[in-house]
Amino acid sequence: MITTGITGTIAAGKTSVSILLKRHGFAVFNCDNYAKIALHKGSGCYAALVELLTEDVVSDSGDIDPKKMAAVIFHDEEKRKGVNAIVHPFVREAMHHFFESHAQEQLVFAEVPLLFEAGWEDDFDQICVVTCTKETAVSRMRRDRGYSEAEALARYDSQINIEEQKKKADFVINNDGDLKKLNDDVNAWLRELRREARTCS
Repeated sequence: MITTGITGTIAAGKTSVSILLKRHGFAVFNCDNYAKIALHKGSGCYAALVELLTEDVVSDSGDIDPKKMAAVIFHDEEKRKGVNAIVHPFVREAMHHFFESHAQEQLVFAEVPLLFEAGWEDDFDQICVVTCTKETAVSRMRRDRGYSEAEALARYDSQINIEEQKKKADFVINNDGDLKKLNDDVNAWLRELRREARTCS
């Protein structure tokens, strides 16, 4: 089995790549989606998160409101680190259980937006970085997420340098085009991975 982490630029289309992989029948673990479980009342992370962030981030349902939490940690580096220290081990353990449950498959993937920030490079056999230009990323965040230009720029500039990410990647997908171009690039990448999987088997 070859495990591959999918990461890269904010708003570059990491999830679109994951969707295309699933359409090909591959197993893909989504770290962001699993991290949302940590915000539910009764999760193993809930009490520690509320203690760190206070009741101000709790919604009427009793769960932690992700928007309220994001507003706190985006402007408070210590609390951001604290949240990551609570949530990352929770997600990482689940990801490895996912890999174990698909051990008979040749290729298994995980979408990990903060792969380099979390220091998870050694968790994977391969890393794919999905990237795009700053202009494309800002435009997508404004169009798809409702951010102002200032908010989009702040989020773009808060990530690890894109060139540094590319240097650490085994494969880079530049996603400034349309879905057909992205699909063609994913297929080219899969051909490489399948060749490697055959060599390893």
